[in-house]
Amino acid sequence: MNEDKSKKQKKEDHVRRIRENIEMAYLKSIHTKSPDIDLNEEDYDVDIRKEAKEIIDHIKRSKKDIYEIESLQKKPLSSINKRIDDRLDDLFEILTIVMKDKQVELEKLESIVTQLIEDTGPKRDATFLLLHLKRKSLNYIVGHSINVALLSLSIAIEISKIMEKKLENPEVKGDFKKLEICNKKIFSKKEMVKLGVAALLHDLALLDSFPDLRATTQLEKKDISKIEMHPNQAYHMLTRLGADYDVRKAILQHHERADGSGYPDGIMARSFTKYGLVLSFANYIDLLTTKNPFKKKLHPHRAIMHILTRERNRFDADVLFAYCQAASLYPIGSWVLLSNSNIGVVIRSNKSNLKKPVIKCVLSDDMKELTRKEFIDLTHTSITITELVDIESLEMLDEKVNRFIFDEREFTRIKVDITTEINMIDTNIFSKGTIENLSCGGMKLFMNKKFMLGDQFLINFSVNNNHFENIKGLVVWIFSPSNGNFQYGIRFLHMTPEHRQLLIKVTD
Repeated sequence: MNEDKSKKQKKEDHVRRIRENIEMAYLKSIHTKSPDIDLNEEDYDVDIRKEAKEIIDHIKRSKKDIYEIESLQKKPLSSINKRIDDRLDDLFEILTIVMKDKQVELEKLESIVTQLIEDTGPKRDATFLLLHLKRKSLNYIVGHSINVALLSLSIAIEISKIMEKKLENPEVKGDFKKLEICNKKIFSKKEMVKLGVAALLHDLALLDSFPDLRATTQLEKKDISKIEMHPNQAYHMLTRLGADYDVRKAILQHHERADGSGYPDGIMARSFTKYGLVLSFANYIDLLTTKNPFKKKLHPHRAIMHILTRERNRFDADVLFAYCQAASLYPIGSWVLLSNSNIGVVIRSNKSNLKKPVIKCVLSDDMKELTRKEFIDLTHTSITITELVDIESLEMLDEKVNRFIFDEREFTRIKVDITTEINMIDTNIFSKGTIENLSCGGMKLFMNKKFMLGDQFLINFSVNNNHFENIKGLVVWIFSPSNGNFQYGIRFLHMTPEHRQLLIKVTD
């Protein structure tokens, strides 16, 4: 009996450590680096200094843009997700009108894309965008266009970070050719906005040929010529509407392939713009992972593995790597069955090991919702992915299965109104506060004293005549309303097994 209890304790401690590691890694990853970058045109041959200066100015401008985004105030994940949802609702409404009336309000689209980019700050984290990919939509072309925009922006964010890292290498900094290659794949904020707009409008011309196109539409051989014309048609339509040249060129290239096998012009990799390189891949990966009239739908993991093993030469290697870095080899938002018999959704990639992402376990293998939803980092456990789960099979159980992605709670919460006393660890600072909701994973706390993200407390409170003393908690989000009464999200870092069981019983 004692042996069983010991095993259970070890398992609970192991899960707790994983959760702590993920939370602390998240907090530590928030960084704001100086926009300065150690590049000087004097380091290059006199004949190319003017060209080198233009490239270096672009890189420094991009770095400055990124610094400004990353310096934005951190917001709770729920707030970020809500903001992105609102942007996508606006986009859906605008694009529905665009597709119907062929009237494009470019400034509106640019404004929303700008806001989406800023929503990834302060971490410049593509995860937030990838989590909002939709696998089906009321309007196929609109839904597909929004997905491609989210994918394109995510890749642009990630590839920019990769190229910036390369520029720290002295061998790259001193080699003009390598500097030029890196610069071609670094996006400034303005360039990301252009890419986002191109992604949103890339299939504008399809509606001329297929006004009633749906995900279930059966296409015929005679339709192939019409399909191959739509990049050219969209280019000319947007020329008449006064769209930016880079936007139009990206749209013209969104079905081209790096090995020359694409259309309409069969160009090779060297002829692509930086926008076309990204848009071509983003369009294709969405076609492989959502139900549509053009391609057989695959699980996101099978889709990326298909590209890596069979079609690698058709896309730019850095774009492929950037997507994998952002999404992992089990892409964010995809569903899997784990060796612990739980079904979970991928919510974050591990850049150190792309085969082992972070999974949020939400269902048992008999399709029952788990009371306690664990976040498992596969790099810190022996648990493995055993099977791929198609989202459509889950939607038979719950049409709104995506709610599990955005419900950040691991545990059932209850509303309470409890006065508490907290002691900041390693200090003599004591403060009074009010708990508004409570679970065995954490709480929402109101206090009139200001604390910082990452601060740790010992918390004492009572609920239903049960007393909890010296529960260790971590501040994971802060909201500062105008009345000065601060709201804090507190994650419990450690409590005794007895306290945990008691709290589960209280909140169940």
